[in-house]
Amino acid sequence: MLNTIASRKHALEQKVEELEETLLQLKQQLKKEREAEQHEAIEQLEVYLDQVNNKYSNLQGFWQLLRKEISELLAVNSQRK
Repeated sequence: MLNTIASRKHALEQKVEELEETLLQLKQQLKKEREAEQHEAIEQLEVYLDQVNNKYSNLQGFWQLLRKEISELLAVNSQRK
């Protein structure tokens, strides 16, 4: 009877060790997945920021051109008067 109890106890201890190892592996896998997800989010943010910077640069160029053309039109109108 003691042998049976000892063997069941040993089997349960082995099962616990296996489960703990599996849990550790799953935690490591989850950590890697979260890191990969964060890297992907950062890459998407970088792409978005590049697009915003590009649009801002285009807008700056447009305003400079518009200002120049308005100044030229005002100068021409001033000379006509």
